Amino acid sequence: MEIVRQAKRIVVKVGTSTLTYQSGKLNIRRIELLTRVLCDLRNEGREVVLVSSGAVGVGMGKLGLTEKPGDIRGKQAVAAVGQSELMCLYDRMFAEYGNTAAQILLTKDIVDTPKRKENAINTLNTLLEWGIIPVVNENDSISSDELEFGDNDTLSALVAELVDAELLVV
Repeated sequence: MEIVRQAKRIVVKVGTSTLTYQSGKLNIRRIELLTRVLCDLRNEGREVVLVSSGAVGVGMGKLGLTEKPGDIRGKQAVAAVGQSELMCLYDRMFAEYGNTAAQILLTKDIVDTPKRKENAINTLNTLLEWGIIPVVNENDSISSDELEFGDNDTLSALVAELVDAELLVV
């Protein structure tokens, strides 16, 4: 428990089931609670990165789809709709508590290419130094494979490594 209390740089990962109802519609209460807790940590002087799933689920809910599209093109399009909706909500809710959010979308080639990885690290570190809460997700709209990182649990571990986080909460 002492590690949790003393951690200055924290990565928090949330999944689609935390952010949405079974119907795919947004669970506003949970998202509001999540943003409030993260803002409180930020206001306490900690640096916080949010790794957020949910783009496909939110996109399906917004489009009224009951099933995930069967092809990659459809999944990418649904993710584009959902990512936009999700970031709009995060931006509004973080702002309500006096914090700024920034969107970072990663693909595996970014972390596999030294210069692109350095750019990602520099951007994340600068945002954290400026007191901004990065919201990270895989860039599902342009990923060539359905899940390049495997899942966002893997992505969150990678992000924690990129920013030298002292704590990862999944």
